[in-house]
Amino acid sequence: MKHLPGIELAVPLQVELLPVVAGCVEHAAQAFGLTRGDALALVLATEEVFSYLAVKASAGQSLRVTCRGGGYYAEVVCRFPRRALPVRALNITAAVADDEASLEEMGFLLAARTVDRLAIATEGDDMSVSFVKEKSYPPASADTPLPLAGKGAFREYAGEPELLKQFARRVADVYGRQAPPFFRFPGKVVDMVAGGEYGAVMLADENRNIGGGMFWRGDDKMVEAYGPYVFCGDAELARSIVDACLRRLARTGTVCMVVPAATPEAPRDYFERLGELPLVVDGDLRNEQALYRELEEDNGSLVYVHPSLADFVRGVYDRMCLPRQVEEVENLGEARSPHSAFAASMDRPAGKAVLSPLWVGEDAAASLADHVQALKREGIVNILFKLDVGVAEQALLGPALLAAGFRPRLIFPWEGRGDVILFSYQEGGEQ
Repeated sequence: MKHLPGIELAVPLQVELLPVVAGCVEHAAQAFGLTRGDALALVLATEEVFSYLAVKASAGQSLRVTCRGGGYYAEVVCRFPRRALPVRALNITAAVADDEASLEEMGFLLAARTVDRLAIATEGDDMSVSFVKEKSYPPASADTPLPLAGKGAFREYAGEPELLKQFARRVADVYGRQAPPFFRFPGKVVDMVAGGEYGAVMLADENRNIGGGMFWRGDDKMVEAYGPYVFCGDAELARSIVDACLRRLARTGTVCMVVPAATPEAPRDYFERLGELPLVVDGDLRNEQALYRELEEDNGSLVYVHPSLADFVRGVYDRMCLPRQVEEVENLGEARSPHSAFAASMDRPAGKAVLSPLWVGEDAAASLADHVQALKREGIVNILFKLDVGVAEQALLGPALLAAGFRPRLIFPWEGRGDVILFSYQEGGEQ
């Protein structure tokens, strides 16, 4: 992954220094391509963290603010001495009441709604909160006709902006709601590749008309791939696309490739089957196929699971012959945070939302039930949850997820700090 450009500021937690922090974030975000309006969303989020901490800080404590640009987004990470934050205000279900504590959390509630993604992490005696705001892009124009799909002899291309834009438009046009939402914004796809976190390979004819391609998000150990997308109905072209993708990933040290939503054209003999995910698409239930391919030897890892999920996890690892040491984790009376927080990523046109843990607390089951009801009121029909088995604290969510009606469906090797279990909500609770 390409190193993200950034700046860092360390400042004492004193209220009078808030303008210094705000000015730094605003100028950095605009330098990384955000409009002033979008940059101010990051400023607001950072101001709320700083103001909350400054009131409660001890003498000599400071905040480290890191601003980074990722091509299609800007990120602000705030690091500070570990302390209790009003994490429940980060939930999409949070509301402001008339009591003093709720009013104190109102700033965090507003901050959580102004950004596109947020995360909380702890490391030793430190804690961090990160906020991400994506650049605004115009959708593809339906008035501009696409050239004929490529045919004949094909040549391999990678990150050329105009070809990437043509590729994105074709994917959105041919695959519709089955395609990831970012393909609706061709300029965003260009910046995603230019930022270094994503890669693409396309096959085009001598007139540079795209016949097909593949897109992926790279990490140290796992590549999440999308496609192969084929626009001229040629099964051999699909194989050529996957071959081109694999050549670009060779000798990168990546352990595996996961295709979470394989297209019908994906050559099944190139992959192992991870499993199926039931989704409602345009009112019909269909099973989304997930595929897997090992690229380098998997040397194994330690994973944490609650006993309620242990049989499912061991069954998948045995079937996939993945070397994993499974450690069962339960709460044995130790004190826990009273509140939980969950991030929600939504694709409204597809009626899909993905929840993931920000903070694990005693109210996890009730909070998850509230999230499900809130998403259903928004018209979301596919509610998913991602649980990282490389994080011991997340294992404690097992009973809460099952009680809230979530069922484990798939395991994506190395997607997070460790493997990630994908759950889907099933109407009817524990039935």
